[in-house]
Amino acid sequence: MLQALGTAVLRGVNVHLVVSAKEDQVLVSYAQRSYYEELLEAGVRVHLYQTNFLHAKFLTFDDSIALVGTSNMDIRSFMLNAEHILVIHGADMTGRLKSEQQRYIADCHSLELAQWRQRPFRSRLADHLARLFSPLL
Repeated sequence: MLQALGTAVLRGVNVHLVVSAKEDQVLVSYAQRSYYEELLEAGVRVHLYQTNFLHAKFLTFDDSIALVGTSNMDIRSFMLNAEHILVIHGADMTGRLKSEQQRYIADCHSLELAQWRQRPFRSRLADHLARLFSPLL
């Protein structure tokens, strides 16, 4: 997934990732954060949603294709859980989802690579230790 997002940026695609700043599982949150630096280095714009815990899972492509579903981007969701993704073709619904994405981004703090690299050593250590467990989370 990291490679696919980075490749999209190299092709000139504006890639935005909106994730919740509030956590529901501490270890999962630390593991998730361990990937932010790579994403930022690749040119992905990472936005931390501030308002509430955000659990929405949807993607939009161009102006006419969207994915909405329950699946996380992990091996457990792909292989073990009965997850579903709906593929939507159509500008009307995709436009509505894009509007929702813009609303989310308006309520976000956007990360900058230089700022992210300045976080305390203990935070970086916790993130990278949790990453060791990410295949199991």
